[in-house]
Amino acid sequence: MAVVDSLSEDAIRTIENDEAFVRAALDTADLNALRLTLLQLTGDESLARMRVERTIIWCGALYNHTLAPEHEDEVKEKAFAFLRGAAKSRAKFPAPSKEEVRRIGDLFGEPPMSDETLRYAIEEMAFVHFPRELHWSKKPDDKPLADYNVLVIGAGIGGIAAAIQLERMGIPYQVIDRQQDFGGVWNQNRYPEVRVDSPSLIYQYKFEPYPWKEKFASGAESQGYLRHCAEKYGITEKVSFSVEMLGAEWDERSKRWIAHIRDKGSERKVSARFIISAAGIFNNPRLPDIPGIGDFKGKAFHTTDWDHSFDVSGKRVALIGNGSTGVQLMPHLARSAKSLTVFQRTAGWITPLEGYRNRFPKAERWLIDNFPYYWNWFSFSMFWLNSKLAGLQDIDPEWQKAGGKINERNDATRQGFEDYIRSKLAGRPDLIEKSMPKYPPMARRPIVDNGWYDALIQDNVELVTDKIECITPEGVRLTSGKAYDFDLIVLAGGFDLRRYLSPVNYTGRNGVTLNDLWAEDGPRAHIGMTLPGFPNLFIMYGPNSQPRAGSHYSASEIWTRYMLKAILAVIESGADTIEVTHEAFDKYNDLIDRRAKNLIWENYGQGGYYLTEAGRSLINCPLEAVEYHAYLTDIDFNEFRLA
Repeated sequence: MAVVDSLSEDAIRTIENDEAFVRAALDTADLNALRLTLLQLTGDESLARMRVERTIIWCGALYNHTLAPEHEDEVKEKAFAFLRGAAKSRAKFPAPSKEEVRRIGDLFGEPPMSDETLRYAIEEMAFVHFPRELHWSKKPDDKPLADYNVLVIGAGIGGIAAAIQLERMGIPYQVIDRQQDFGGVWNQNRYPEVRVDSPSLIYQYKFEPYPWKEKFASGAESQGYLRHCAEKYGITEKVSFSVEMLGAEWDERSKRWIAHIRDKGSERKVSARFIISAAGIFNNPRLPDIPGIGDFKGKAFHTTDWDHSFDVSGKRVALIGNGSTGVQLMPHLARSAKSLTVFQRTAGWITPLEGYRNRFPKAERWLIDNFPYYWNWFSFSMFWLNSKLAGLQDIDPEWQKAGGKINERNDATRQGFEDYIRSKLAGRPDLIEKSMPKYPPMARRPIVDNGWYDALIQDNVELVTDKIECITPEGVRLTSGKAYDFDLIVLAGGFDLRRYLSPVNYTGRNGVTLNDLWAEDGPRAHIGMTLPGFPNLFIMYGPNSQPRAGSHYSASEIWTRYMLKAILAVIESGADTIEVTHEAFDKYNDLIDRRAKNLIWENYGQGGYYLTEAGRSLINCPLEAVEYHAYLTDIDFNEFRLA
């Protein structure tokens, strides 16, 4: 789906011949976004004067700006009239200017946008095909360019984003992946019910909107999308699967990385001027540290190694782990198993998400695909909505002095989530007590309710919160002495996210390894991507790089742009290397540490994967999303050495 700036012939026929369908499509619209779209297209200033309301959603966690009810019919009538007129004129409508986006966007319902917010918002609205594309100042000839080859590790979201941009710029590259297909985490995770928990319309590259069938894409549809992007943008021939990265060392003489890889069983070396590690962090399955785990005589597997040939019907099943994966999977097991015992170490905030398993109705899909610029302004609406997550994470000392827990919004959200849990488990005080988290919302990753609470009250399901002592040949024994016999043990412990780039070891200048650099308090990077002493090495989704709001696809595009700006600086200057200084590295990480102190993760998130074992923030960037975006948009070359 390209940028829609006019009506297709198919859309015109629908408008002319099926008024009921078109009106049904308009009934599905985000009417505030549609209002802004019409204002752009028609210049009708009465739309600018319409009233909007703040609407609380997700049990109070977020709020959106919605069109006041008294204007709803009027906007839909104006939209229908516009479509009829556009069908007759077959006009093509220009994209708005930056000034128009600012003027119209400021009517959405928020305070006026700063320049930094506007810059980020325009990228998210994607009025041009590649809103984050780079261009050469002066592209060198192919012969010298061949010396600047890039090795990309991983063919998931980050690796594909990097490869597509490298392909479009003509920079030589190759991609390797230890798996057998595109998709990264969406290829590795094939357990039943695997699904994203972000809306499909923002969980995609901005340069490639997609006709999603599901509002929250299944793992299979997500993987299909990534394969589609790889094929459409011509990178498939430069991707090698079943190739494992073993390690790499910097060769000072040649100013290149020497990578050691295992290619279908045989080891060999690859020389590259640059390495982009897009292996991500969801790639090392975590097994529970429980004695006797290898002694079980029944069937046992991790969710990343799901055995689809094993029929759970009529079986006694244990599920160890109640994070996002375990919660997503549990109702499937409960529907088929003779008995399901869920072992829970820590209660999590398992929250509702409207339309989580819904497919797109045909009418709504038609509106998104055919109404000029509606998808762009809808993206603007989602940008604002998502950015409000950050407000849940800030500690308000004055609020706490007055008796509050975190801040006004977080406390209200906690109450909303608690009310939801009580409503789902009404009449089961035992389960309510076990299910109520002790930490505040957003201190750990929130979890989407895929039917967890409904399954929990089934007669064949038991929730166990006592500590496991060991795995026995027959099943599980608790520290209380109680023992369970099982036919299947499902290990849903997720991934070990504290081992960035592991198990690959990189050795930089003077024999310094990542373990040396990170020995004091764990993984760190400059703006999440570069390391002193490791020239020409870039980390996709590195330490403290997860934005506080936004789509992982957008983040991957933004990280890619930053990395390629650095690579272009090397090529266009005729240099061999680019390397962040120790001073810049230390200064940025001091900023990260200071800013993290007033957020809920380090204060209340102990035990979750957001933190190192020492309790320092590891995954998330504590900067506001717009501020972080500003760091990523322009490189301060005073912080780097080109040589």
